[in-house]
Amino acid sequence: MRGTLLKLALAGALALSMTAPGLARHWNSGDTAALITGLAIGGIAASAASHDHYYQDQYIPPPPVYRSAAPFSPARGIICYPRQLACYANDGSFAPKWTNRVF
Repeated sequence: MRGTLLKLALAGALALSMTAPGLARHWNSGDTAALITGLAIGGIAASAASHDHYYQDQYIPPPPVYRSAAPFSPARGIICYPRQLACYANDGSFAPKWTNRVF
């Protein structure tokens, strides 16, 4: 990161030094803000391009595909729905133990 910022600073200084003397003007606070903003955006872009994204290594596979999408009952009073990957009791309440056990 330090090398990238140094390169950006040198590029900015080189660009400023290559201006024609007739185009030279006084430096004001707007120029300073633009330079700092440009360096910050360039640093962020260089940092994002150079770092590996950690979340690519933490791949979570999708749930298994069930051949039958029809609801089934693994026990009396419990109905499981494969498309929802959830089980419910006959009264309509969610059954977390059966959901974890089946899916």
